[in-house]
Formats: sequence, structure tokens, C-alpha cells
Amino acid sequence: MYAAVRKFRRDTSGPALSESIPALTVRQPWAFAIANGYQPVESRKSATDYRGPVAIYAPAAADEENYDDVADLAGLPLARVIEGAQHRQVIVAVGLLTEICTDWRTCECGEWAEVGYDHWRLEGVVKLHEPVSAMGTYGLWDMPADVKDRVLRQLSLDQLAALFAGRVDLTEEPPPAVTDEAPIVEILPAASKRSPLEIREELLPLPTEGYRRVLLLGTTGAGKTTVIRQLLGTHPETERFPSTSTAKTTVATSELILTDEPNYRAVITFVSRAEIEAALVDNIAETAKACFEDKHEATLVTKLLDHVSQRFRFSYMLGKPVLQVDEDDDWDDDDDEQVISETSTGTDGLVREALDRIGDVTRTVTFDLRAEYAPDMDLPLDDYIEDGLDDRIRMHPVTGDLVGRFMVEIEKRFAQLADGELRRDGTGWPVSWSWQCPSRKRFLEVVTRFSSNQATFFGTLLTPLVDGIRVSGPFKPAWAPDAAKLILIDGEGLGHTPGSVATVSTGIRPRMEEADAILLVDNAQQPMQAAPVAVIKTIATTGNGSKLSFLFTHFDLVKGDNLVGVSAKAQHVRESAENVLNSIREELGTSERLLRSRLDDSTFFVGRIHEHLDPAALDPAKKNGPARYAMKQLNALLDALTYEPPPVEVGPSRPVYDRTQLAEAVREATLAFHREWLGTLGLESNPDAPKRHWATIKALTRRIAGGFTDEYRDLKPAASLLTKLEQQFHLMFQNPARWSGAEPNEEECQYIVDVASTMLTKRLFALTQLLITDQVDAWRRASAESGSGSTMRRAHIIVTEIYDRGVPIPDGIRQAFLNTVQAEFDQVAEELDLILE
Repeated sequence: MYAAVRKFRRDTSGPALSESIPALTVRQPWAFAIANGYQPVESRKSATDYRGPVAIYAPAAADEENYDDVADLAGLPLARVIEGAQHRQVIVAVGLLTEICTDWRTCECGEWAEVGYDHWRLEGVVKLHEPVSAMGTYGLWDMPADVKDRVLRQLSLDQLAALFAGRVDLTEEPPPAVTDEAPIVEILPAASKRSPLEIREELLPLPTEGYRRVLLLGTTGAGKTTVIRQLLGTHPETERFPSTSTAKTTVATSELILTDEPNYRAVITFVSRAEIEAALVDNIAETAKACFEDKHEATLVTKLLDHVSQRFRFSYMLGKPVLQVDEDDDWDDDDDEQVISETSTGTDGLVREALDRIGDVTRTVTFDLRAEYAPDMDLPLDDYIEDGLDDRIRMHPVTGDLVGRFMVEIEKRFAQLADGELRRDGTGWPVSWSWQCPSRKRFLEVVTRFSSNQATFFGTLLTPLVDGIRVSGPFKPAWAPDAAKLILIDGEGLGHTPGSVATVSTGIRPRMEEADAILLVDNAQQPMQAAPVAVIKTIATTGNGSKLSFLFTHFDLVKGDNLVGVSAKAQHVRESAENVLNSIREELGTSERLLRSRLDDSTFFVGRIHEHLDPAALDPAKKNGPARYAMKQLNALLDALTYEPPPVEVGPSRPVYDRTQLAEAVREATLAFHREWLGTLGLESNPDAPKRHWATIKALTRRIAGGFTDEYRDLKPAASLLTKLEQQFHLMFQNPARWSGAEPNEEECQYIVDVASTMLTKRLFALTQLLITDQVDAWRRASAESGSGSTMRRAHIIVTEIYDRGVPIPDGIRQAFLNTVQAEFDQVAEELDLILE
């Protein structure tokens, strides 16, 4: 329908094609005036190079003092303006941004244009019949695909043609000249709107024939990234790839291909502009909260530059202002790569100005909130201020201005790239970077800027912007006799966020299914804490238990009076793991035996792996020692990871299940899910799921409404539901009503259970994601709740409009979710010849 109207002219920086349409945030009552054709210009503090269609978004905040002004300018009764400007957090209109007047002294933009501002001229504005709910931000921002579709579907073909008529196709213009000093820049066409994973696959496909994919999972500090260094053979002092530290290191997906090709190649994909801007808004809101709490200046700087999730540490890119520190704080930490020295990188002034402006706004907003507070409100005064401050600071003009200025500084870091091909989307934001080089030294020097947290590169790193990194090259450790054809897949460590380990994130499931082997890296000093236990359960219930190997690091630090020799230490660590398997036996059923066999047959112990391990550097007179033992264990690990197990032969007998078993599995899973969230939201008492603070619940709704994630810390609704379904069905698969023939042996039974669990998990994964994507409007409404009574209103929206509607407990009447799951089960049963009666 829209194919004929997709071309548009962007800015003076170059041609582009894009399907994205930005939204422009305009507070009420101005949004009302634009939508109804009264206001032809919007006054802003800064300009943009963009020209083309824009949607008009009315945020939660309003300019209450300007209703009289709009009534006078529009020639309308004040009551009419008040009535018409009720819409909040919705798209109210679309129009065409045709020009921006930047000289207010000489312009003739009319009475709606404000003195001292740039004037954004809007034409062809079409008011939407049904305002579209959205979770917007300041300034210009990209609408999510679902919002954009609901907006455009309200326009006729004639309106679409008129709206897009101002767009001019410039794709036939010659591309910008390429110099030796700058990377090639390519603008991706509209058809190239793909996921980061798809882009990496296009530019550097993962090899298949003869290669084994290994998924590495591990807790923060266990040494997962150090293990990858050893498997690659990179030097910990001279190469430092990938970067390691005692804290959070990996924040983006890494795919590392050990190949025999001569060249080293890399593809980097980046987080979207919208997500980076949203993270900056979060930082400003956290800074305002810290200002309200009268925190120290150093804390304010950290809040402003480093995201609370630890995912976006903008200090790596922008630097930190030099602060006066105590002498005791000035320690030499050169051995820890995570140390970020406070060094000027040209953004000191911006950071200090931002802190001053945020502080001023915080004081003003706090004063207003104190005046509004009434003693009979259900929130304590400090909570009321925290809630109101968070909402108001996010939509404050100062926030929009600061985010825009920080984005300018962030984008400058891309200009420092002197190698490779940089691809951008239609808005000019970098999408991917790719490069190849025959020199290992030069290659790692360049790629380090995308993956490092070393203080040496502080102020120039692009690490916080990276969504994924894929690297291939002739990597081989010195301790390995032969090169291994492996694809090492590494992601964010488990437990990076406090309390985030009870349920494994949904995103890990597809990686588990794709992997040929799964390596769980754990700390031998404190083995099998909450995070690895949660992973083990998920690996088993998704049917991936046979892929699992264990690697316990820091083995050299395992000490005890009764632990004499390597064998005693290894047995001590194994016993800790066995105790965990005993404690979760009921949840795993027969799969507990499979995990126990993997623990016996595919477990390895290493220490001192932070050092460069090279047989040539060993003292031949010393036949034993941690380094020699580590190399022996790592070679055994390589053998296990490259081993291709023979296929399991399954006889003709198939399990037969009763439909009542399926209904009971769904009922038990959904019932447990609802009980958990009724406790979490404070609607019922549940000692296993105690009530969470209102601010944590609100943060969850905001993140889901923003479209960037389906979780916040340990609150993972989609993953929680999926986990409960996986566990119930895994147990059901193990206990058929009967077999169609003779019952197979234990190995065949386990294989059937695992294959069925894997296939059903894949289908349930897509189904549980609908809990997020199909209910996004309700999540947005829950996020918009604030003030007195908002905690309960938000909780009831989540329970009644999202969970009850999306995942009702089967009761003979509300059978929709059960019927959907049964349809997915039927598909799996048909593919595997399972029988459902």
C-alpha cells in the first residue's frame, strides 16, 4: 500500500531511503493547536537537518500556563482548548516538516512563532481520528513499527500521497568521496531494515561445515571472557582481546570464529539511536533523583554517565570530569582493565553544565511537588516526590536539550574511525562497521575500540554502543597441538544486575537451541550459586542437557586442610554440584540423571588462566603445577567441545499423552505465574514472591513500553511464564500415559524428551513474547500512572489488562491460552509422531 510513497529527501549530509517516520514531541495545548490546523509553526530551541513527514506526539507533561495563549491565538474559547487538549502520551496527528527558519529577527513566520527560537514549519497536517498510544521521548524520535503502522493505517491513499509528496529520491547522486583518513560510509536502503544479527550474518556469515558452535554461559567474575582469551590464544598483556576485568566485561553478544583463513575479519553492529537516547534519559532521571537525595558530586557524575543497568557506560566514550579525590582513593590499579581514570576528553564542561541544570530543575520540580502534596495521599512525601520528579524530568525541555548535546558528542566518536566500512540508516545513525586485515596486531588494535574497557582508550571507546561483535581469523592457542574449528558465542554474564538470576532471560533460549555445545563457566571457590543453578535447570528443561559441559575456574584457589592434591579438590567441587542436582531433582525428573552424567564425564578444572599459557615457557624440570595442569585440562576441554556425538537411534515406539495432562500442565504453569505476580505486585501475600517497590515495577513497565527489552533486573514476565511452561511440559514429556509399543531404553526415552522439549520451547518462546508485544498499549498505560494511588492502579492494569487477558488460567470458560498452547503442541506432536489422545 505504501510502496509508492516511501521515498524521501533527508538532510544535507547525504541521500537516504528509509521507512522510518520520526515523531515530534509537542506538549499540550500546542499539540492540539497543530493537530487542528491552528498552529503552522513549532518553536524549538534548536534545528534539525531532517525534512519530511513527522508525527505529532503529545507527552504526559503539559504547559498548563499556556492554555490562555493558545485560546487567544486560535480565537477559541478557553474551555474548547482545555477540552481538546486532554490527550496524553499519544500520537495526535501527522504532517510534513518542510522548512526551519533559524533567523527569528528577520523571519515572517507569523504570530505563532516565538522570538528567540527556531521555527519548524509544518504543512499538510492530518489529525488522527483515533490517537495512537506511544511511549515517546523528547524532540524527534523514531516511532516503533507497531505505532507507525497504526498511525499510517488511519490515512487514506490521497492523504498518504500528499504527505509523502515532498519527498525526493536522491539515491542517484554520487556517493561522498572516500579518503584514506575516513571509513567508507554506506547508507542502508529501506529494504535493509533488519535485525543486528541478520546484518552480521549478511556481512560475515557463520560457517557451518565442520564447525561447532559453543555457547559460553557464566556468572560475573567467573572468568568466562578469560576462558575465551585462552581458546583464542590472545596474549593477556600485549593483545588484551577480549577485555577482561573482575566486574562486568561483556555487554554485547560476541561471536568469535576460529578459522584457517589468512585474513582477520570483523563486523560490528550498533544499538539503535532510540535506545541510546532512552538510556541517556534514564541517566538524567537517575541524576535528578540523586540530586534530590543530596548525593556527592562523584555519585552524580556516575549517575549521569553510566546507566544503572551497567549496559551503557558512556564514561568510556565521553570521559569523566577531573574530581578532587581523597589520597586513599588514588591507588594504582593498572592490572585491572576496568579502571577508568578521571581524565578530561573535552566534555568536562558539558558534564558540569548538565549537573548544574539538572540540579536547578530538580530543585524547582521538588518545590512544586512539595506544594502539591496532601497528607492524606497514599504515598509518603519522599516517594511522591520521587515519582513526580521522575515523570517530570523525563519530559522536561532541559532533558531534551542535554540528550541532544550528549548525542552530538557520542556521534563524534564515529568520526575517529579511520578504517573499515561504516553503514548508516536513513537517519544517519551507524548500523554496522566491517573490516578485514591480514595483520593480527593491527586488527586487534582497531577492533579493541569496540570491545575494550581499558583506561588507555578511555574517551575514545565505542564499546557502550555495540550490540554485537563478530570476528573471524586464524586464532590458535599456543598450548593446543592443532587448530580447532569453533564458533565461540559469548553474551552478557549472568547476574550482572543484582537479583537478576532467578529466571534466565528469554534471549538465551534461541542461542541454546543453535549451539552444538554449551559450556557453563563457574567459580570453583564458590560453585553453583543461584545463577548457574537457574541456567542448569533451563538447559535441562529446554532439552539441551546433552550439550552441557562444566568448566570450573580459579581452581588453584580452592584450599582446605582436608583438600590434599588435585583429585581431592576436584571431588570437593563436584560434590557441591551434586548437592545442587539433588536439591532440584523433583523439578528435573529423569533429566537429573543426564546432568549428573555430564558432570561426571565432561567437567574440567583450571586455574591461573589469566596468565599467558605456553608450553615453551614452562620449566621442563617441573612436571606438575597449575599452568601445566590448566593446559592439560584446556586441551581435554577442546576435545569435548569438538566432539561430534553419534546420532541416537530411536525405535518405532512413541509416547502417548492424554489431553488432560496437557491441560493440567498449562493450568499449573499459568497458576504459578499469576501467584508469583500477585505477590510481586502486592495484591496478595506470597512469601516466595514478596511485594516489590513501586519504583521497580514502574521501571519495568517503562522499559517494556519503550520496546527495547522484556525485563528489568529480576522482573522478567515473559521469561517467567516461559520457564514455568518449560518445566511443566518437560515433566509431562517424561511421564506419558503409555507407549504405543514397547517402552524404549533410558537413552532413547531421554532423547525423545529432549527433542520434544526443544521443539516446544521454540514455539512457546514466540507465544510468550506476545505477552509483551500484543499488550504494549496496556504496558504504556501502566507506565504512565503516577501520583497518589498509582501503585494499585498500575498493578491492576498489569494483572487485569495484560496477564488475565493474555494468559488466563484455564477454568472451562477462559480457554484461549490453553487452546493456543494445545495448537502448538499438536504441531510438535505431528512432526515427532507423538500421540495425543
